[in-house]
Amino acid sequence: MNSFTSRSLVLVALISFVTITTSKGLTPEERLITNLLANYTKEARPVKDPKQKVVVTFGFELVQLVNVDVRNQMITTNVWVRQIWDNELLTWDPRDYDQIQTVRLDASLVWIPDIVLYNSADNEFSGGTDKYKTPVILSSNGSCSWFCPASFTSTCPIDVQYFPFDRQKCVLKFGSWTYEVIDLDMKEENGSSQSQYIQSAEWNLYGIKKQRNAKKYTCCKHKLADISITIIMDRKPLFYLFNLVIPCLIILSMILLGFFLPPESGERITLSITVLLANAVFLQLVGESLPRNSETVPLLGKFYITIMAEISISLMLTCWVLNIHYHGSGNSVKAVPLWARIIVLQWLGYILCVGKPDGSSPDIPNTDLRYHQDDSKRRGVPFALDWETTFAPAANCHCTRCINARGTHYNGERSPDESKLIEVRYTRDSSPVDFPETRREKLPREPKLPEEISVLANSVKEREKVEKNQQDWKYFAMVMDRFFFWFYSMTILVSTLTIFLSRSDEEIGT
Repeated sequence: MNSFTSRSLVLVALISFVTITTSKGLTPEERLITNLLANYTKEARPVKDPKQKVVVTFGFELVQLVNVDVRNQMITTNVWVRQIWDNELLTWDPRDYDQIQTVRLDASLVWIPDIVLYNSADNEFSGGTDKYKTPVILSSNGSCSWFCPASFTSTCPIDVQYFPFDRQKCVLKFGSWTYEVIDLDMKEENGSSQSQYIQSAEWNLYGIKKQRNAKKYTCCKHKLADISITIIMDRKPLFYLFNLVIPCLIILSMILLGFFLPPESGERITLSITVLLANAVFLQLVGESLPRNSETVPLLGKFYITIMAEISISLMLTCWVLNIHYHGSGNSVKAVPLWARIIVLQWLGYILCVGKPDGSSPDIPNTDLRYHQDDSKRRGVPFALDWETTFAPAANCHCTRCINARGTHYNGERSPDESKLIEVRYTRDSSPVDFPETRREKLPREPKLPEEISVLANSVKEREKVEKNQQDWKYFAMVMDRFFFWFYSMTILVSTLTIFLSRSDEEIGT
């Protein structure tokens, strides 16, 4: 018994000696950490009163917008996360440890709040020690600070209604995954959240908003607290304007030049179809950059659809103008309708200053309806010719046809005086011609010259009328070309401004 007691005393003395020797070899910080974690359980909430809740101050600092995936509706950000809470189970007196105020412990050794990103799109769990690799800063009064850089990929509904002049609002929702608000509460940190922000080449950061929320879920009896970080950003449209909008407008201007292209060239239809196909190619490029959804139509998509519709309508109008231009071909040409003569040839031609095909200036409009209905009387009948003064033979003509023409009346007979005059003239020329009555009756009857001249005059009048109608139809086509040119110029300008200026702060939410 005495030997056993002596052995025990020796063993205790040896252990005490080793402990004292070991303790003397530790630094104050090592002794502090050893003593803090000696009887500490990291799974327990860091409060002495079970009814007391842990309050975590959550801070968020946006560093960079890495990527905004419009197609998959995700956003990737580089951020700094700051979490501060009190741990009542880990406190000490700095005087016992050489005035040490703070120590840094691995996050796996102490209690940490299980605050995660609710709307995470990462393959891994976005929170806790899986995401934050930095140690926890522990103060002597039990205050714990956990400052961590991290990269988050979160879901973000992308609204492309005003693309490429859109403003996106992406929400990052951080909260405890298991602790209810009666056990763990959150509050937002005061101060700026973008002081360390690096400017993006594609997005302008409009602002960052922080808001604390408490929401009840079906899994839990009480509400769960969270901090929602709303990132508001505007897209920089220069890239899309330079590569998609401006080339489209340049190609579209070609359709305006088509209204100046002469119809005789035969290239107007080809030009319109080429412009239409070029815009279809650009629309395919835009479609590759947009998310595949059917909720909204992007602003740029509306622009391209509008442009394609305008080009298609211009193609139909070009066909109509060409039909009008060649409407006056052929031997029988109808006159331009009265309404077209008044509205198009008179008013539009005068207002648009369209010169006529013969190079003359447009007529001054006249509102008198009789002015247009009695156009032939107003201008005078240019081919109501007097055959006797215009087509009568000269006085010194001695041919038989001229003599007969001078001596023949409308009924084809010669007066006695005229017959004598003919005989005298032939006697004077010493070339008497005897026309016995029997031979004179056998001669063929001369044609009726007034009827021939009338037919000739009517033929010339008809040909001139056809030519005039042809000129009117060509002038009609010229006036419509000029009208469509200005009409399409205004239509393209108004439609482009209406589409691109339709974005308002009320619609996108400021």
